[in-house]
Amino acid sequence: MTRIQNFLFIVLIAGISSLNPVAIDAFLPAMPAIAHSMAIDPGALGVTLGIFTFGTAIGQIIFGPVSDRFGRKPVIVFGLSLYIVTALLAAYATNIETLSIIRFVQGIAAASGRILGVAIARDLYEREKAAKFLSNIWTISTAMPIVNPFIGSALISYFHWSSIFIYMAVFAGLMIVLMVFFFKETLVEKNPNALDASHILTNFGQIASNRTFMVYALCAAASSSALYAFLSAASDILITQLKQDPATFAWEFSVVMLGSMTGSFISGRLSSRLKINQVISIGVTITAIFGTTLLLLSLNGVFTVAAIVIPFALHRIGESIILAQSMAGAITPFPDRAGAASSLLGFIRQAE
Repeated sequence: MTRIQNFLFIVLIAGISSLNPVAIDAFLPAMPAIAHSMAIDPGALGVTLGIFTFGTAIGQIIFGPVSDRFGRKPVIVFGLSLYIVTALLAAYATNIETLSIIRFVQGIAAASGRILGVAIARDLYEREKAAKFLSNIWTISTAMPIVNPFIGSALISYFHWSSIFIYMAVFAGLMIVLMVFFFKETLVEKNPNALDASHILTNFGQIASNRTFMVYALCAAASSSALYAFLSAASDILITQLKQDPATFAWEFSVVMLGSMTGSFISGRLSSRLKINQVISIGVTITAIFGTTLLLLSLNGVFTVAAIVIPFALHRIGESIILAQSMAGAITPFPDRAGAASSLLGFIRQAE
């Protein structure tokens, strides 16, 4: 594979790994408008993000074993198709109950991209090389959380909030075209028993009982938990309570996501020089410092945009350094069950 082909391949996998950011980050600036349209409290709409995340957790349990049976490509195309359908349905939701159900199913669909991106990395590479590949993917895919709030704020400024979901459908449609014409299946040998119930339970049991897997999986989950807490509260705190307009919110959110991109870039560079555990230690140190900073600011009643955005952006650098390394470390022991291992890893990350 030439350098250009390798770059385009990374961009494609980063694209399908961005289904979650597209569904969440473009949605954030629109939350106050959607809440107003549905006559509910803006904070209540944050529940739909939790429901979407729970759907993603369920989806990750499903798609891994299915992809071990049928291959990565057809399963991703199915997931993208379901994502498009649910995005279009969400555009016509008139109440929070309907939106919540649709977003739950969309969360299941969104799981296909990132979870199989990890499985593809294991199909192609071993430990440190897989970590570097995933770091490169996250570096590109974290550009989406930077761009998406601007797209969301622009759409909400000129169009109805339903345009946010139309954007999600268009993005997934583009990914389907790229997958169909430019992606070559990476799973060499499909497992005909991958969907047998006893086989699935045995696989998950063996994977979960593997100490190496669980240690790295818990590291990956811990690195993601703070972000989901931030996402569920960010628009309410910054737009509603601190009176930031959607365009300003997009800039503030981009600062946080720039931290994610920086961490992923650093993680990829360090992968070439250090072992996985050494890189994770660096990430843990950074998150500990800035997590403590956030806590102290909160305890002392410092409630400003800068006090929230800047420390959390720096915290995200550490989280992103940890994530790719932990995911690569977790799936390394299972070259013949990368889909199942990725599924369980993703479920643990989302469920926490």
